[in-house]
Amino acid sequence: MFYRYRLLDLDFCRRLSRLVVRVSFPVLLFLSMYKNVTAGAMQRGWVFTVAGLSTSVLLAVTAHFTGRRLGLQGKAFGTFQILCTNGNNVFLPVPIVSALFGPEYVVYPVLFELGAGLFYWSYGVSHFRSGPRFSLKRLLNPNMIGLTLGLLFGLAGLRLPGFILGSLDLLANITVGSAMPIIGSLVGDLLIRRQPIRKEVLGVLLHRFVLSPAVGLLLLPVLPLTETLKTVLLMMLAMPPLATTALVAASFGGDEELAAAGVVIATLLSFVIVPLGLLLF
Repeated sequence: MFYRYRLLDLDFCRRLSRLVVRVSFPVLLFLSMYKNVTAGAMQRGWVFTVAGLSTSVLLAVTAHFTGRRLGLQGKAFGTFQILCTNGNNVFLPVPIVSALFGPEYVVYPVLFELGAGLFYWSYGVSHFRSGPRFSLKRLLNPNMIGLTLGLLFGLAGLRLPGFILGSLDLLANITVGSAMPIIGSLVGDLLIRRQPIRKEVLGVLLHRFVLSPAVGLLLLPVLPLTETLKTVLLMMLAMPPLATTALVAASFGGDEELAAAGVVIATLLSFVIVPLGLLLF
């Protein structure tokens, strides 16, 4: 609505995306690790971290070949891989897990995001940029620093003063509040220009809702987890693409149209697909 009535434009959204990706989202990652990850939690839920990392690597490989089969190149190819590789591991599952199983289970989506995030913010975002995939400079981006520092503070049991923690909470909350109008503006631009649904979106849906859960179905019988934790893990593997992918694409010069369509369409479908899948499971 804001975009339709010219209260927002794409240039403003791109600038706001840079602020979110470089400032508020790193703070959100820091707080997620700092508040939830402890040595005891890691001992109980290390399987989730390993699953998050290994699934991201596997999906990156399959998305590479799928993207080549679709004839994708440049920023479209990189954006497609990002959409296929990492799911919405915080914004969607944390409130769902808390409501269904209790707040004590919230740590497990966070541990899954730890593994997936380590891959996403190192190798994953490199697809938006030219040059070598791995370099020290790219590893030291704000999001990787926030993720790592939060993990170290949590494991070490370091406690921040209340006024600092409160300030960081306010800053982190900018992420969700900014993501909605940015994604909405990108989608509004697509609707105004009457862009058809691109074939790449179907590839994203295949990876997020078929290939990723299939990994879980193969591994769950042999994992040392309770039935509740198996359900949580399967739900994590069936999450739609990370909502901030659209922000990252706008900030790093990716394919904004594909990012917006991939996030919005997959997220809307997830409200039907994920509950049905868990019910069948």
